[in-house]
Amino acid sequence: MSKRMTMLALLALGAAGCTPGYRVHVNGYSELAEPIARNATLFVASDPNSSNPIFDRQIKASAETLLRNYGYGIAETAESADYFIRLVAGMTSETVTGLTPSYRPHFGVHGGHPNAFLFGYSSYTPYMDTFYDQWLTLKLFKAGPDAADAQTLVWVGEAVISTEEADLRETVNYLLIGCVEYLGVDTGRKVGVTIKKDDPRLLDIATP
Repeated sequence: MSKRMTMLALLALGAAGCTPGYRVHVNGYSELAEPIARNATLFVASDPNSSNPIFDRQIKASAETLLRNYGYGIAETAESADYFIRLVAGMTSETVTGLTPSYRPHFGVHGGHPNAFLFGYSSYTPYMDTFYDQWLTLKLFKAGPDAADAQTLVWVGEAVISTEEADLRETVNYLLIGCVEYLGVDTGRKVGVTIKKDDPRLLDIATP
């Protein structure tokens, strides 16, 4: 089994249980002097260069609902907010090839017992698997009256889910929850968060 396949197997085990979900990996990088106040107001913007602005508007709406549920205020403009958030989502793929052993049994005489079942020789079968890293990046800027002219980047959050299915619509809300859970926090390293399908935060922002 390749390292990539082993990783995905561990991800699946981490999310296994009566209520499946996803294991989200989050990295947070911060230059904030202090945590963001929970009553701070935030303006959320989508990726201006998105190839699918409809999907991006859906992500923006989910992000605003999630942030409200955390106690943050949502501003109508960047100029009226304390912070400005920009969302960018995407997906990359990786194809892994290799050889996996296959054992061929045979019957024979072993220890005086005829027709005993024995493992015989092994051969190797080539395989090719494609894995998809579905990711979301949140960038947090200081905002205010001059936000349109000069924004200061103070935090970057990166969330990734690796699966064998290429479906960002399925995973994007999990990625959002992973990022917002560490909003403004410098994680110091990659951290893993298991989010199940019955998580109340997920149900609140799920698109019908």
